[in-house]
Amino acid sequence: MTVDIELLQGEQARYFVTSSLLGAIQAAPAALQAEAVRAVLWALCRGGTNSLGGDTPVSTRTLLYHARRLLLPFLEPQPASLSADQGQPDGSGFASTQAREQIDRRLLERLAEQGDLLQIRHTEWHWLPAPPRLVPLGSRYLLAGGLPLHALPGTLQKQITLRTTLRLLRLAADKDWPYTYQSLASWLGPQPPSLRELQSAFLQTPLAPVERTPTASDQIEVYLPQGHGPQEERWQPLIRAVTASGRYLLRRPGYWSPGRFHYSIVLLRQGQILQESPLEDQDITRLCYALDQAAGRRTIAHWYGQAGGQTLELHLESRLPRREYRLLLALSARLTTERSTPLRYRWQGIAVEDRPRLEEALRPLGLTFAEHFSR
Repeated sequence: MTVDIELLQGEQARYFVTSSLLGAIQAAPAALQAEAVRAVLWALCRGGTNSLGGDTPVSTRTLLYHARRLLLPFLEPQPASLSADQGQPDGSGFASTQAREQIDRRLLERLAEQGDLLQIRHTEWHWLPAPPRLVPLGSRYLLAGGLPLHALPGTLQKQITLRTTLRLLRLAADKDWPYTYQSLASWLGPQPPSLRELQSAFLQTPLAPVERTPTASDQIEVYLPQGHGPQEERWQPLIRAVTASGRYLLRRPGYWSPGRFHYSIVLLRQGQILQESPLEDQDITRLCYALDQAAGRRTIAHWYGQAGGQTLELHLESRLPRREYRLLLALSARLTTERSTPLRYRWQGIAVEDRPRLEEALRPLGLTFAEHFSR
């Protein structure tokens, strides 16, 4: 199939996405967004009449622009009364805003992290589709790589299950697989440092004297491992940590990136910053687990299910680091978040045979396990 991405408009784009990209597969929004990105990148690099040539990287701006255009027919139009006030009676401006919110740089980074896109640094970030491969998960295969669904053999297209941005295949599907394989350990990436290694690095990082005393307007927060609740609730404003002394993890909101933070290690004396060192490219969630362990905090993961059942649920107090999150996302059917309960992260539909693999992956985070099985 050849696709001229630049010429797809309105209903053509909708038909292309639903019929050509996804076939008969029902897609949740996250799956649709991810497949739109894969299809656009594949068309621009390899599969389209307007492709840039084999293995030619595509800029972030170009990739986002075309992926958002594919998504537009699926977005809710703005109410006529509101859009007319803004001079956009057809609601297209509101839909464009939705597309920008749903397909952004963070989605590209997520697809790169799960092995679907390759990220290349030029004057700005560029992208290539990663080669297609199957990753054995235990009870199923993960389809990794930038190959869009419409480019797969028809026999495989019918066997795909979409789970958020991931694509899964039954174990029996490998007989029709024409591409390569990748081990689960390789797909998950390099083994991260242990909690003890992180604790040691945290204590040994050189700190420099601060040049300016922060004020309340700086919106600085400090992580207090001994605090109550999940990790997200243990970030407290620095102005409240008046009794804190010693080394702590600190964060400041990003000025240009709402929802993102800059992290550093600080030396506090009664809530005042004396010395500081910035942290670069750190898995902050994993570091928080290391600080929890150093503070003597016990973290318990809870298994729920029926005796003799085929699936389990795993309930957690705090979010997981990137590596473990990806594994659970691939091995569970669904993640729900209940903010009003202590165990707010609930991973559901985990095959019983995948439990040992998950426990092996989660124990290095200092987690212990409790069972709650009903008859």
